[in-house]
Amino acid sequence: MENAANPAEEPAESLVITWQLVVGAIGARWRSILAMLGVLALSVVIVSLPIDYQALGDYGYLGVFVVTLVSTMSLVLPVPYLAAIFVAGTFLNPWIVALVAGVAAALGELTGYALGYSGRTLLPRSRWYRMIRRSMSRYGAGVIFVAAAIPNPFFDAVGMVAGATKMSVWTFLICAFLGKTLRFWLVALLGGSHMMG
Repeated sequence: MENAANPAEEPAESLVITWQLVVGAIGARWRSILAMLGVLALSVVIVSLPIDYQALGDYGYLGVFVVTLVSTMSLVLPVPYLAAIFVAGTFLNPWIVALVAGVAAALGELTGYALGYSGRTLLPRSRWYRMIRRSMSRYGAGVIFVAAAIPNPFFDAVGMVAGATKMSVWTFLICAFLGKTLRFWLVALLGGSHMMG
């Protein structure tokens, strides 16, 4: 009698396993889509907020931190913050401006990293993606540092690839901080020298 029951249970068990695999795959895709929509919605909210960047400048280093954090959290939609760092360099210590802005930018760039980490199936597998992924696997930390140090409107995409390749979040944060701090120091220094000249 047990042998008669087993054949009936096998298709049901197989159906349950197949259903779990399908639901798991769909669930991962939906989580990726929801993460992407959440980050894009956050970007739209950040850009549309009525932020008085000049008034934030009155708050010194705190203003630099907030402007940089809000600006770098925004994906796709560009928010100018280098001008605020340049101006801050005219009346604040350029090194401290760079350090504060570097911390804020590294934290803000986590939105791109998180999107890549949770939505790696959504990233297009283009030639550009394969090139960055190969570079990331060979020189991971160096790629993040260089991409952060140079003026790069595509750093969010580099952050997404870092997340998709499961680069350590600490490696990403430290390299983004170092690269962006170097760039911000040069911008703040230019602001300070412009004021002197």
